[in-house]
Amino acid sequence: MSFAVGGALALHAIVPLLALAAGPDEVIALDEFVVTSEKATGYRATSAITATGIGTKIGDTPLAISVLTGEFINDRGLNSLQEALNSVPGVLTNPRSESTFVVRGFGGNITYRNGQYRRQTLTDWNIDQVEVIMGPSAIFFGAVRPGGIVNYITKKPVFSGDFVDVKATINDVGLLRGEVFINKVLNDKLALRAGVGHINEHNSDYDHFFRRETYVGASAIWKPTANQQLTLDLEGIKRRQFYVNAYGGRILTNSYYFNNPSAIAAMRKSSSASSDTKRWLGDNGFSTTIGLYNMFAPVYGTRGAGYGYALAADSHNERESRTVDLDYLLKITDSLVFQSTWNYAYDHAAGLQLSDDDKKVYADGTMRVRYEDWMDDRRSQVSHNKLTYRFDLGPTKHTVQLGQDFQFVRYTRPGYLDSSNNFNDAPGKTGNSPYYYFNPAKGPILLEPMRAVSGQTFNIDRVTRTKNYGYFLVDQMSAFSERLFVMAGARQNRFTENYTYTRPIANVSNLAVKDANGLATHDSSAAKGKVTPQVGVLVKVIPGVSAYSTWSKSIEPVFAVDSDGNSSEPVESESWDFGVKTDLFGGRLTATAAYYSIERGNLAYYDTVRSVNGKTYYLFGNTEASEGGELNVTFTPIDNDQLVIGWSHLIDAKTTKAEGSNPLLVGRRFGYTPENTLSIWNRYSVSSGPAKGLVIGFGVRAVDGAMASQSLDTAVYIPGFIVYDAMASYRFKVAGREYTAKVNIKNLTDEFYRDNADGYIGESRRIFLSLSTRF
Repeated sequence: MSFAVGGALALHAIVPLLALAAGPDEVIALDEFVVTSEKATGYRATSAITATGIGTKIGDTPLAISVLTGEFINDRGLNSLQEALNSVPGVLTNPRSESTFVVRGFGGNITYRNGQYRRQTLTDWNIDQVEVIMGPSAIFFGAVRPGGIVNYITKKPVFSGDFVDVKATINDVGLLRGEVFINKVLNDKLALRAGVGHINEHNSDYDHFFRRETYVGASAIWKPTANQQLTLDLEGIKRRQFYVNAYGGRILTNSYYFNNPSAIAAMRKSSSASSDTKRWLGDNGFSTTIGLYNMFAPVYGTRGAGYGYALAADSHNERESRTVDLDYLLKITDSLVFQSTWNYAYDHAAGLQLSDDDKKVYADGTMRVRYEDWMDDRRSQVSHNKLTYRFDLGPTKHTVQLGQDFQFVRYTRPGYLDSSNNFNDAPGKTGNSPYYYFNPAKGPILLEPMRAVSGQTFNIDRVTRTKNYGYFLVDQMSAFSERLFVMAGARQNRFTENYTYTRPIANVSNLAVKDANGLATHDSSAAKGKVTPQVGVLVKVIPGVSAYSTWSKSIEPVFAVDSDGNSSEPVESESWDFGVKTDLFGGRLTATAAYYSIERGNLAYYDTVRSVNGKTYYLFGNTEASEGGELNVTFTPIDNDQLVIGWSHLIDAKTTKAEGSNPLLVGRRFGYTPENTLSIWNRYSVSSGPAKGLVIGFGVRAVDGAMASQSLDTAVYIPGFIVYDAMASYRFKVAGREYTAKVNIKNLTDEFYRDNADGYIGESRRIFLSLSTRF
């Protein structure tokens, strides 16, 4: 925290110097630091804040930026951030992990809310717009994956008037959803917004499914003077639902082994289903290294393998998130603005699920499992201080940002301390826990009785403390009557991490330091970090057509220490982007076409040769790479018709060096990285005549087939698919009040398909009905 305070004081000290040096003022408005869907025209967003730290025209930014406006999200009836991102080219989602996305071939937790890292509960409550930066973003966000980041921006109070928005939604399989948002203008300096929402869902297509979610949010904007603005944003979300990974659709097996009488007769259930599969295949002359698993087990459910069929009837998870954002803007001169942001976030997650062999079956369809009872808590504080200075230098115009970031995260993982004083990160899957056998085709198993019999409870905590530090400087320059734009900057990054246990344990690293009570503390990082530069150039070739290129480096901390006490160097990535942007016919046709090449290097692999006698060593320098292109188009041929097209072509995403690992992985494509993904949505509004107020929409999503995994032992291919969505809404008046009734039909033709690396089955046709009004 002293770093954060010191950084803020340093920036305050610089303020008077910059004010004196400003010279002739170039006006900068506080409104530029706020980007909302109100500034968009339907589906077309003209500016974004995520890529540059200040509201900047997308057409003038040398990056590929995809923006989903609030109007687009509402029209399509997108009920989660995950669902919304299926409309963005180059982004892949997974229902098992709502906060993990794959962008340009590289996955990770890359989600932000109002520019602050967001770990979980990514619903669509109060979303104003979603911005996806494809490619470089290391200047403003520090340690990030090289593919890009996702930032969603929430709605804030507006000063245009008082109103209340009410919306209710149902669907054909048991969804009930309601939400109310209030906007209140107290005076010309203070406006408030507050909202509540609740979901109660019982999906009749899925055994035992339930979801209950409650949202509460509030925000305020206060403008004490014309040159100051304070924004407060509060949010709380609580969710409890059935665990999606308890459905059997992702169970893998081998076609020669599964349901084979010979394999059934030779089964040895004293070992895992994985081991038994490998043993039987080897005994019968089949390969045990390549293609060990080549199919999904085809025995569960009515619409296909595992669709809606629960393996455990009482599997569940719960999540709770609370967030406080405080943002202060001070306009010191017409050319100089100071911004200070503080964020506090609390995330709690817990669950009861199947463990061990929950993705494999014996030849007769039996599974061997244990239960897993898990929990974690994450508390974080972030401070961000920045000066933005605008000036002219000869024929060039500059917007310079100098900033400092500090993040502190306290992550608590409750675990189970067994009779040997070993720490286990979850009760139920410890070495002395019993296995249970059952055949899912005959009915689901219950986990609660397993937990009761085990007697294992949470009785110890592992507490991890992480600190991230950063300073950055970036200049956005324009020249030649705004035909040339340059964005250049760099960030200094530093990281530290250590973890402690609340009770003495036996299985602690030999590098850990113990206090007088025997409590161990392990420094897993020696504060290693590097500078991440970024340079981008955009040239307006002819009116309405621009060409751009961006080069950048990024890093990711690696919190690992070998047995000699050597800290790991961070993962380093280098990327190139080349593209063309258009803004033609008075803004009716905007498009971005991009080509990218990314190399992710210095990956650490476990050194199997040197790691003996309880010691741990790593091999560094391994690399991965991805290459591809994207196209994003928004077209308004006439005033009441809008078309959005997103296409991604992932040429390759692969391992390029694997020292210390299997050399056959080199050149092998990552798991579930389809070559092509396509999203199209068209909306037409009737603006006159007897059908005035009617809006219709139609869309398609197409995804190529891909291998489920990069692993050599998995030869499962997930077929490509095409699904269609449709929408119709009608605006009408009753007793002088305007209402909007809307129907969304998702998966219109009721296609059966698998969508992601785990093979989860996409939902069948869904019909959603909603009614909304404003008071």
